[in-house]
Amino acid sequence: MTDTKIHRWTDTNVADQTGKTFLITGANSGIGFAAANALASKNAHVIMACRNPQKAEDAKQSILQKSPSAKLDLVSLDLANLESVRQCAEYLNAHYDQIDCLINNAGLGWIDRKETKDGFEMAIGTNHFGHFALTSQVIGLLKKAPEARVVSVASLAHVWGRIHFDDIQLNQKYSQVRGYGQSKLANLMFGLELQRQFEKNNVDIKSIIVHPGMSGTNIATTAIESGKLKRFAKVSELLTPFMTQPAALGCLPTLLAATSSDVIGGEYFGPKYAEIFGTPKKARIAKHASSLVDAEKLWRLSEELTHVNYSDVLAS
Repeated sequence: MTDTKIHRWTDTNVADQTGKTFLITGANSGIGFAAANALASKNAHVIMACRNPQKAEDAKQSILQKSPSAKLDLVSLDLANLESVRQCAEYLNAHYDQIDCLINNAGLGWIDRKETKDGFEMAIGTNHFGHFALTSQVIGLLKKAPEARVVSVASLAHVWGRIHFDDIQLNQKYSQVRGYGQSKLANLMFGLELQRQFEKNNVDIKSIIVHPGMSGTNIATTAIESGKLKRFAKVSELLTPFMTQPAALGCLPTLLAATSSDVIGGEYFGPKYAEIFGTPKKARIAKHASSLVDAEKLWRLSEELTHVNYSDVLAS
C-alpha cells in the first residue's frame, strides 16, 4: 500500500462494516477502546475481550451511549493465564461462526518484574505469549471469513528491544525498559512471521502490524506509576497532553490495518510525523526486527512455551 493512498486517512475513511465481526483484546481502554468505539459506529459486530469484567461493562455502556444500536459482546480473557486464553478461545469457537479480524491490542507497559500464572515474565507473557496462543486457537474462525486479517499492535519500543533468547524471562537482568522493549519487538516479529506462515501454508489471511506512536493511554500511565518512574509522575502529568495524541488518533493505524482493502499482509503502519503523532503511514522496521533466523527461533520457542502447534491449525 502506498503512502499516497493513505494520505490524511482518518476514521471517516472506514467503510460500513455491517456483517463483519472484530475481536479486540483489551477493548475496555486506550487504543482498544477507541478502535471498538469507531468500529461499532460503523455497524461492526465487536467482541471485547477483556480481563476486568466491570471495566469491560463500563466501556460497553460508554460505546452504547454514542452508538445505541451497536452490537457488542463481552468475553473474559486474561492474557497472563494460558488457561484463560484456552477457555476464551473455546467459548469463541463454540459461539461464533467466523471472525473477520482479530486485533491483538491488549498490553502492559513499563512494570516491575512479575510473573504470569504460567511463570512467564509478565510483559512478554501478556504482550506476546498470550496473543501468540490466542491467535493459534482462533485461526479456524478467521479462515471462515473472506479477507480475514490479524492486526498486531507493536510499538516504537521495538527499536531498542532485543529478544534475550538466553534469558527470555529476564531472570538474570531485568529492567522495565528491557522487559517492555523485548515484548514489543516480539509483537512485531510475530506479526511479520505470521504473514510468512500464512503464505507458506497458502492461508488466505493477512497479518498486519501497527503502532500508535505516542498516545495518551493507560500504558503511558503504567510507565509513570511503576517503579523508579514514580518521581516523574507530576512532570509527566503536566507534559503528557503536549507530548502525546489522544487514543482516538492513536488508533488510526489499527483501524486502517483492520478495515482498508488496500493493505497488504506484512505491512507495518504508524503515525505520520516522526512516527509519534498524526494520520497513518508506513512505519520503519528496525533491521534486527527483520531477522528471519530470530523470527523462526522466537516462533519455535513460543510454540514450545505456550504448548500450541500452528502447523496443525494452518494446514487443516
